[in-house]
Amino acid sequence: MIIVELIFNLAILVSVSVLSGFIDHRYNRETTSGVMLQGFLFGLVTLLGMLNPFVLSPGIIFDGRSVILSLCGLFFGPLAGLIAAAIALVYRIYLGGGGVYMGISVIISSTLIGILFHQHQKESKLQYSVFNLFVMSMIVHVVMIILIFTIPSPMRLDAFKTLAISILVVFPLATVLIGKILKDQADSTGLKAVEKALQDSEDKFALFMEHLPAFAFIKDSNFKSVYVNKNIDEVLGASAWLGLTPPEFYPGEFGTKLLADDQQTMVDGFVKVEEVAPDVNGVVHYYETRKFVIPQKGKPALLGGISIDITERKQTEEALRLKAMELERFNSLMIGREMKMIELKKEINELLLKSHQPEKYNIHQS
Repeated sequence: MIIVELIFNLAILVSVSVLSGFIDHRYNRETTSGVMLQGFLFGLVTLLGMLNPFVLSPGIIFDGRSVILSLCGLFFGPLAGLIAAAIALVYRIYLGGGGVYMGISVIISSTLIGILFHQHQKESKLQYSVFNLFVMSMIVHVVMIILIFTIPSPMRLDAFKTLAISILVVFPLATVLIGKILKDQADSTGLKAVEKALQDSEDKFALFMEHLPAFAFIKDSNFKSVYVNKNIDEVLGASAWLGLTPPEFYPGEFGTKLLADDQQTMVDGFVKVEEVAPDVNGVVHYYETRKFVIPQKGKPALLGGISIDITERKQTEEALRLKAMELERFNSLMIGREMKMIELKKEINELLLKSHQPEKYNIHQS
């Protein structure tokens, strides 16, 4: 009968897992508000269990508070544990009776043991395994058995004989059951958080790449295109490259050179090259391309690339080169003309001297 009543009491407490998951889904346990809500929830569920206890005698009651408070401290940490414990303490002190000291001690010890396990799990980065749950629960309930000796001596032995086996069997099993449910919910919530973060990251990446004023592409380990951004697709029609290697979408010497650059990138880790390619309208453009290796843990590395259109720069450089050549020719012509004038002036002066006339030109040479 005692076991039936305790199981009924613990069955009420199992509901905490459902409500906890509901809160965890909407209020992240990493936030203060989420932790506080969990603390209030566990405190109220503990109170519910204390309102439906197994009564050994007036003022001496047994319920599942040790299970709930230890799990609260374990899964949600000090703040949640202290809130839940405070709610339980206020009601247990209010009830009074011969078991008040044991009741208070069980509330404090269960909460502290749960918090200590939480800190240990956090520092050691261990997972909430069934074994860890069982070990924690056994410690909690061995302490609870010891605390039976704080109740008045006339009831002490009777309480020990009546409840010891039940406390050491039923309560640890209930702790493992509820803890496993909470662990699965935590894993599910964590997985959803990771998936959401990954989706957010992918959305940001896609948005950034869509507005990037340059070409971007990614190739797999076989040099087949697996990603091209919007800009390179609009200018070069690169969406047709997906699943193909460079020689397949650029047959001939150019495609072979692209593949060779890709292969060299995988060897060196990074290359910078200049490339010439026609756009979708057949207009030739010049590009400066940086290719680099993208490592993947446990998978073959990818090849990434960023290309910048340098056609205007190349045109400007060519225009400057032509102007420089023109200036050089002009200077050459001017210098040649000046030298010719000097020679003519010298000849005239020589002829004047031969005819016994004064020189007509003063010639100054630097």
